[in-house]
Amino acid sequence: MLTDFGQVDTYVGVMHGVLWTYAKRLRAVVDLTHEVPAQEVTIASFHLDAAFRWFPPGTVHVAVVDPGVGSGRAILAARIGEHFFLAPDNGLLARLLDGAADREVVAVDVERVGLATCSATFHGRDVFSPAAALLVDGQAVSDLGRPVLDWSRAAAPSPERVSDKPESYRGEVVSVDRFGNLITNLPGSLLGDEHREWELEIAGQCLPVAGTYADVARGQALALVDSYGLLEAAVRNGDAARALGAGRGVPALLRRRT
Repeated sequence: MLTDFGQVDTYVGVMHGVLWTYAKRLRAVVDLTHEVPAQEVTIASFHLDAAFRWFPPGTVHVAVVDPGVGSGRAILAARIGEHFFLAPDNGLLARLLDGAADREVVAVDVERVGLATCSATFHGRDVFSPAAALLVDGQAVSDLGRPVLDWSRAAAPSPERVSDKPESYRGEVVSVDRFGNLITNLPGSLLGDEHREWELEIAGQCLPVAGTYADVARGQALALVDSYGLLEAAVRNGDAARALGAGRGVPALLRRRT
């Protein structure tokens, strides 16, 4: 489960309660994060894409970052390979759906799937959790609504090649983790076999691409490939966001050294 609800209020707990009430085959509920910045669909999409593949086949992923709750926006139920997803049709699933060859997508029939009394402000409880319960108990995605062939797309940034000599790629910082690491949308696969041939420019500073944090001295800034396969800027035993004065949306340029 992934939301922007935070942990102060009871919203997350209530969604759990509905799941445990209606999903007879439910084994566990994993709270991936509820600290997505409020209404930040692009950040939610980034986290979901990075995390879902580490769960077993058959997992139902519920993602509720829903600025349009109560409006005419659809709720999507999808099967991508052997994983199942529920999210508002606001671009949150676009990154996953656009890259999937084996997919099935429907717009959820809220009147049929949701609870008898449906709030205009809490579809997480009244629609997403009941729909997730149906999927957990073995209902097919096609049973939840009508098929759709297109979906909304958030303005999710994509890296682009900008030069051949020297070889370089432009991206941006898409997330800042709690350690102050600046995570970009530049895939580590761009480095090829030799990371030392590259540097990452962020906030006017050129950072060497290293293999591990320990490759540089304490307090030194560096770039490296993170656990999700993306390039990040970091400071050994420090906070890169603070040290570089950078945050989400800041341009990042990966460049082969000449």
